Amino acid sequence: MRIVLPLTSRALDVAQSVHETAVTGVLHLVDLHSARSGPALRELPAPHAPAAGSRTPVVLVHGFGGNASTWSLLEHWLSAAGFAPSHATTYSPFARCVTDVARALVSDCHDAMERAGADSVHLIGYSLGGVVVRYAVQELGLEPHVRTAVTVAAPHRGTLAARLGRGTVAAALTPGSGILEDLRRGARASSVRWVSYYSDRDLVVRPRSSRLEERALRATNVLVPGVGHLGIIRSPLFLTSVVSQLRSDDSSERMRPEVAA
Repeated sequence: MRIVLPLTSRALDVAQSVHETAVTGVLHLVDLHSARSGPALRELPAPHAPAAGSRTPVVLVHGFGGNASTWSLLEHWLSAAGFAPSHATTYSPFARCVTDVARALVSDCHDAMERAGADSVHLIGYSLGGVVVRYAVQELGLEPHVRTAVTVAAPHRGTLAARLGRGTVAAALTPGSGILEDLRRGARASSVRWVSYYSDRDLVVRPRSSRLEERALRATNVLVPGVGHLGIIRSPLFLTSVVSQLRSDDSSERMRPEVAA
């Protein structure tokens, strides 16, 4: 006789995380991730567009092993909400180092501003992309051009899962790495509005790591409950919230009185 034992809640979380990771990895290999995102566009209500659209471009940075299609769902929501066309920057997971990826991001941001006729950008970085965003803002001089910097499930304090990867980029995400320590020590007050999204069911980047808790950054940390590391960027709560955060920032900018020269 076979006895079937009930799965614990944590075991179910692990199974879900492994399933999501495996499925997304396969979809990346055959470039069908956007096809998966397609049906979700019809399942979620489109956000109402604001009275005035935003010229500020939104630059998106995917995670380790991802690609531009990571952002298909969010791009739909941003477009429906009246934002300028977003720009999804891409990079290879086998790049030489995080610094090189961050330098490319700085260049992409300046290109996006030039095309939009704007002098600032909103940044959204998922997982490794969140660390890249921080490095570009804090260490490479992008800070004066950034209105809002959003990190999503980013390993600000590292993740043990990075030990499974290869190369210097993966090594930079291990707890206590030089890059992460530089960012921690270099956190300072600025005009950049920081927002961090994290999940209580993320088994790849735990909540303590994905929250931005450096006091100098004055970050807003937003919990997206009940989703895994990959599910967070498809969560209706995340999509609704991030659009609201960026819209609020643009509204406050339009209401700011002009200062006479």
